[in-house]
Amino acid sequence: MNDYGHIGCGIPSLAVSLYPEYRSRGIGTALMKALLAEARRSGFAVVSLSVQKKNYAYNMYVKLGFETVRETAEEYIMKKYL
Repeated sequence: MNDYGHIGCGIPSLAVSLYPEYRSRGIGTALMKALLAEARRSGFAVVSLSVQKKNYAYNMYVKLGFETVRETAEEYIMKKYL
């Protein structure tokens, strides 16, 4: 699917979103770690995502090893090698 976080064919683009009342509890990090583990088990070597620059989840993605591959005026497109 050629969505916002798309960086290439065969590279899954991830998306996680939480209701505000569930943020800052480690739930997003746990969900992302589970997604990364499943992607690795499924044989993927790289995953990608898009995050708005004003979204504080950007810091979580960096801590999980994502790196910015390009940016627009409003968002970062990131990838992580598994």
